[in-house]
Amino acid sequence: MPNESRMKILQENRIRNGRGQGIGSDYTPFIQAHDNKVASEGYLTRHLGWKTKRIHHTLSEHERRYLYYLEWLDEVVDIREQFPLLPIERTQEIADQLGIKHAHYQGVPVVMTTDFMITLNTPNGYKDVVRTVKPANKLTKRTLELFEIERRFFTEQGIDWCIILDNKLPKNIIKNVEWMSEAKYLETRPSVDEELVNLLNKPLFNEIIDNNGSSISKICLRCDENFGIETGTSMFILKHMLALKRWGTDINVPIKDSRSLQLINLANEFVNTKLG
Repeated sequence: MPNESRMKILQENRIRNGRGQGIGSDYTPFIQAHDNKVASEGYLTRHLGWKTKRIHHTLSEHERRYLYYLEWLDEVVDIREQFPLLPIERTQEIADQLGIKHAHYQGVPVVMTTDFMITLNTPNGYKDVVRTVKPANKLTKRTLELFEIERRFFTEQGIDWCIILDNKLPKNIIKNVEWMSEAKYLETRPSVDEELVNLLNKPLFNEIIDNNGSSISKICLRCDENFGIETGTSMFILKHMLALKRWGTDINVPIKDSRSLQLINLANEFVNTKLG
């Protein structure tokens, strides 16, 4: 079968199977990490979303990092990655108007996708914005041509579109969210349940506050021993409480196991972040 026919059938099947459709937990990315011939930088990752409670598929390191940042922002209520620009006929028309070649694979036009369609909860209601993340050194002439197709496509729909340069991402916030991400869901550690968290979070909080000069790793290990629980449980609970924003800290300061940690009861007093 010719490449053009195979590619057309592949894309039609994706659309027919609901790729790029739905919202929240029902959304399915148009391109997924397990798809063959996915263009990536070796960072095909799957992340269980904090906002959506579904698996997110990121295809590059900068996409993965930006996803962690979006997870932290309270204003973000939905994240749809690998969002398709459909119908393809419209992006082809825009490419023709610009006098540039449409996105293609081996000469066959393909459905274009953007990194993130993001839904924000604003004072004026819900609002969709589009963000695509790219390293500054990869903004080639060809990449900018394709981005101009994206920009015009979404501008026609009244949707704000913007490029986020990866060197502008808040590195400390992203590293901190990644550090605590596994503990967002108690299911990732079978030995911990909500009852145990409720029993131990107050004494653990007090231990960290009372021993402010000690590293959190030492405090948590000591608590594990004193509480008679599995090693690593106290650290998991600490991460869980931070991920849920039941405890707060200055999220702009790197959190390290080997350092002390300042905690507060109202996390939002410290969080001052905005979408780029």
